[in-house]
Amino acid sequence: MFLKQSSSLSKLLWHLFKLMPESPVYPGGSGGETREARTFFTESLSLALPHLACNVYYSTLQDLPAMVRLWWNSQEKRVSAAVEKFTIKYVSPVLSAQEISSVHSSTQLFDNMTVKARSAAREVIATYSVDDICIELVIQLPQNYPLGSITVESGKRVGVSVQQWRNWMLQLSTYLTHQNGSIMEGLALWKNNVDKRFEGIEDCMICFSVIHGSNYSLPKKACRTCKKKFHSACLYKWFTSSNKSTCPLCRETFF
Repeated sequence: MFLKQSSSLSKLLWHLFKLMPESPVYPGGSGGETREARTFFTESLSLALPHLACNVYYSTLQDLPAMVRLWWNSQEKRVSAAVEKFTIKYVSPVLSAQEISSVHSSTQLFDNMTVKARSAAREVIATYSVDDICIELVIQLPQNYPLGSITVESGKRVGVSVQQWRNWMLQLSTYLTHQNGSIMEGLALWKNNVDKRFEGIEDCMICFSVIHGSNYSLPKKACRTCKKKFHSACLYKWFTSSNKSTCPLCRETFF
């Protein structure tokens, strides 16, 4: 929260990359052996600045992936390429394995939905089935995870319109890109959205989700003219950014 509010993340990452060695291998014991690079990032074995810098970078990517991704995308090509190359070699394999492992080891059970992970392919497959409806999502971790965005692709789709399907895919993709949550947390939110939609609750016409991505509220603020409902937070953002107090759909004054 402090890094976000103070806009200090960029400065922190710049300093970390100045301190981190090009080949981060931690020297071993008296026998002269060396520990693998992942030790340099994941374990606090030394107070040496290069080791601490690697450890902090790893923790930042692990806890604040969305913020680091935003920073990385804003860098000039030469810098972003160097950061990506370093991350792919030393950090991405560790964090990808952890994310897939967390899906494997999760004890969370979903009604009407199964979740499977494929370690070698860095994929998670979620299948939602209810009555005559079957929806399958294929979630793919990129090679440069978590710098690159997780992709959400379509598997099976039975009993759902193309537009509704696209909206649901966009919901999950947006969450995984812009929130610092895990795949399982994203799937739980996505499933709740689908469940509520099948219960007859319509999407908020601003964010196209039933459940708000941050405060998990339902669309309750209705326009008296067109009767469409919106999340309070989405309406506030709309009013603030547009400098208007009109309905986002029918453009009549929102009372």
